[in-house]
Amino acid sequence: MGDRKKISESVDSPSEMHTEEYNFIKETIKNRPMNRKQIFLRAAFVVGAAALFGVVAAVAFFMTFSAMGEYEESRQEEHEVEIPKDDPKETQQPKSADTPAPRIVEVPRSITLADYEKVYNEILSVSESPRKALVHVSGVQKKEDLLDNTFLSSGESEGIIIENNGSELFILTELAALSEAEDVEVEFTDGAVAKALQVKGDAATGLAVVRVAVASVKKETMDRIAVAKLGNSYSLVQGKAVIAIGKPTGYNDSVVYGNVTSVTNKVPVTDMEYNLLTTNILGSGQGSGMLLDASGSIIGVIAMAYGPEDTQTMVKALSVSQLKPLIESLSNGKDIVYMGVRGQEVSEETAKKLKIPRGIFVDKVEADSPAMEAGVQRGDIITTFNKKNVHAMQRFYTELQKCEKGQKAELTVMRKGAEDYGQTKINVTLDVQ
Repeated sequence: MGDRKKISESVDSPSEMHTEEYNFIKETIKNRPMNRKQIFLRAAFVVGAAALFGVVAAVAFFMTFSAMGEYEESRQEEHEVEIPKDDPKETQQPKSADTPAPRIVEVPRSITLADYEKVYNEILSVSESPRKALVHVSGVQKKEDLLDNTFLSSGESEGIIIENNGSELFILTELAALSEAEDVEVEFTDGAVAKALQVKGDAATGLAVVRVAVASVKKETMDRIAVAKLGNSYSLVQGKAVIAIGKPTGYNDSVVYGNVTSVTNKVPVTDMEYNLLTTNILGSGQGSGMLLDASGSIIGVIAMAYGPEDTQTMVKALSVSQLKPLIESLSNGKDIVYMGVRGQEVSEETAKKLKIPRGIFVDKVEADSPAMEAGVQRGDIITTFNKKNVHAMQRFYTELQKCEKGQKAELTVMRKGAEDYGQTKINVTLDVQ
């Protein structure tokens, strides 16, 4: 192999040995540059694809949005709740002169414990169906403490099923349990739990309505629950037997009974006035639930906070007949139109006795309310609302709820002057709660 070229040669010392380096040739293959026609065609393809994607996305969005709108519109039409109203004129309470004189009934034998048990069993039988309509409502809210630790806070209240339209259950409950709640849960009488959505609440009465999708409730539970019947509280008189269910004593699923002691007491709330039904039933100051008549119909929503402080342990309830228009509005998610006055009726008899105009005497004007901004004052007597006579708070409330947010309402007000009452017109721009 003497003809092979040497790439290293020996020298006198190893340190003088060197090696010649050879670099291999690296070859890069380049694509042929595109001409103008190819560039134009590729750009046109990209632009066309983007345009097509945009059109498809727009059509999909439009179809989805339209479908959602149609669904919501159909849901509102399908879910419209209508609650039959009671006419107080048709169910006037008998005057004392019309009330028959009490007669003495001779009891042939002494009443035994067995007799009491029989009466209570009958009461349980009457309350069986409305008790199936009772639910427990929880409003869950996430909160953070000073150390940024997250914990769950829940408000709780009793509720009752007032409507089932085939697709949703509507439940009347207390607004306080839902305050700032992120999630709402409903527990039925058999222990089953379902998610709920708040429909609307009313700050004046503290009531609210939530709804539960029927599809989210198992058939077994649907077979065990019931829809409560709203009765006529205008027909109540003193002495009528009533049953309190729910949590009137502070304990769940309580059933207690007694008699109506008064139906004429009034509870003034903003823009309305309700009759307060009082009973001789001993309850808890924190109690809640419903008041039933002898047929098992609801005639009152228990409201322990009203009345004098020394009567907080006596079960009291707001008249359900007067609440029906409000319950219907809440169930349908309608705005509660707000003016901001508290007042009481000046009856014809009171007007003659005190020599003052007949109408609604304004006891209080809520701060920063539309009424205050318009110039309504305490002591004014409202005689007409939008040219309609309003001699009672309920008539005033009915006319008020026919209006909308931002609408101007015309009031005729009688205001006390130096010598006598003078008439003035006030325009109020209404708001909603």
